[in-house]
Amino acid sequence: MSEKPPIPAQGLDHVSIAVPDLEAAIRLYRERFGCEVSKPSENPRQGVRMVMIQLENARIELMEPLGEDSPIARFLERNPSGGIHHFCLTTPDVDSAAAAANKKGLRVLGEPTPDSRLFFIHPKDSMGTLIEIEETH
Repeated sequence: MSEKPPIPAQGLDHVSIAVPDLEAAIRLYRERFGCEVSKPSENPRQGVRMVMIQLENARIELMEPLGEDSPIARFLERNPSGGIHHFCLTTPDVDSAAAAANKKGLRVLGEPTPDSRLFFIHPKDSMGTLIEIEETH
């Protein structure tokens, strides 16, 4: 009998791309790919301004930093043209997933809160990729 995984992933929610210029990225996805793009919103907790692109089978999140303190600003210092920052998997219960991940030695970044039902797994624990875990909506 196999052991229950610490983070029972249900699906891919989105792939997140850090961009140096959100308006230019919006134009690219609208004009070159014909994508519908949401209105920009700000997430001061994560230090980003972002939009979502809804595709038939997944979403793309475009993010630009709100300021120099943003983790996205630091990412763009290393990747000036932008690039894939993380991808997001969904799970039914982020609190149990975060606790189980910690018990398995996975470094959890940004514990879930009542306002933010998500956390991240450190890239050093996931083969070099930052993974966001979000509670299923």
